[in-house]
Amino acid sequence: MSQAQAFALWVSRMVLNRQGTEAQIFLLTPGEEGFLYLRSDGFAHFAQGLGAEEVVGFSLGKGRVELRFQDGSALTFRYRLGRWVKVLHFS
Repeated sequence: MSQAQAFALWVSRMVLNRQGTEAQIFLLTPGEEGFLYLRSDGFAHFAQGLGAEEVVGFSLGKGRVELRFQDGSALTFRYRLGRWVKVLHFS
């Protein structure tokens, strides 16, 4: 199982601001509950919180969040038809 697949199982919900510069991904991991906070704008680009050490890179946009992991896998969330859809990519 890739890191993106494992991370996708933990995601319970996600919130992205209207500008597409900040996201909160709420996680339910075994024994823990928390969230991953992502920010990417002209002033800052960082990830902090639960699972931040697993994320190598990320990009945010209007209705889209992409997370990249150390094993080369990626997890993309897209807002479609009123709900978030998870898309896994492997390389």
